[in-house]
Amino acid sequence: MERLFGPMEQMGFIVDDFNGPIKHWTEKLNVGPFFILEHLELKDIYYNGKNGIENEIDFSVALAYSGNMQIEFIKQHCDTPSIYNEYVNNKKNVLHHLCTFTKDIVNDIKILEGQGYKNLQGAKTLDDGTFSYLDIENNYGVILEIAQLSEGAAGMFDMIKEASINWDGKKSVMDLGEISI
Repeated sequence: MERLFGPMEQMGFIVDDFNGPIKHWTEKLNVGPFFILEHLELKDIYYNGKNGIENEIDFSVALAYSGNMQIEFIKQHCDTPSIYNEYVNNKKNVLHHLCTFTKDIVNDIKILEGQGYKNLQGAKTLDDGTFSYLDIENNYGVILEIAQLSEGAAGMFDMIKEASINWDGKKSVMDLGEISI
């Protein structure tokens, strides 16, 4: 059987704040350091089949790596309906999604929709990366994210992964300016 896409590379959690989860993951699970990217901007946002400015959301993420698995905490700062605050209203601080990185997101979404998945939300990053969240009935409790990374995002993720390999545990949060490959 041919694989549709590669391995799962990210675990995403929706959180109310970053402090508690970062403290837990760095002190109890020895995962770190985390890098916080605040108030990210997106374009071409859609949610539940609707496109437009009414879908713009204000959110931040905290990222770290455990081996090859990226850990992502997402915090939404506004009340705009989204897959993030919809989920937080139902469940807090639990696994929200698994993500795989792809080279052909349009094709992969078509295949998944053909298998019954519903494309719930997606957008483009300002550097033209693309991501979508898909769900299917009886999904065993987790949403699937597919992301086609821009060259810049892929490089940044590599830097964060490298920082985790050499992390001495002294700082739970670092600034991207503190690392380089």
